[in-house]
Amino acid sequence: MQFQVPQFLDVEDKIIGPLTIKQFLYLAGGLGMAYLSYRFITFFGVGILLGLGFAGFGAALAFYKFNNKPFVFLLESAFNYMRSDRFYVWRRKDKVEETGIDLNGFRPTKHLAGLSMKTISSKLSDLAWSMDVPPEKEREQKRSDELGI
Repeated sequence: MQFQVPQFLDVEDKIIGPLTIKQFLYLAGGLGMAYLSYRFITFFGVGILLGLGFAGFGAALAFYKFNNKPFVFLLESAFNYMRSDRFYVWRRKDKVEETGIDLNGFRPTKHLAGLSMKTISSKLSDLAWSMDVPPEKEREQKRSDELGI
């Protein structure tokens, strides 16, 4: 028995013309608030400016994306940031000198153009082995010195 596997799960369905249901509701809400502000606020064109703001906000909610995320996520993050407690203390830290790797015993090798991956990987493993072995010997020496052996 064969089953159909749904594809494009992250793409919303276009329900009302070229708009998704969320986009339509954001636009309808913005335009509705714009109409109400135009109709009921008649003080020197403030209603018109407020209406343009509401319509622009509805359009931003419907279409604007910031970092490929809808504008709603940006508003939610801004609201959560404003609501949360933030207390930052700056403490000066002294710079610690970085200890580098001791390369006194390292000899550079000549690179040949015709090396195969097998040769390179074996050289890398030999180099890693040679770098790992001395600290182990030093630890064993310290242990034997501590135990008095």
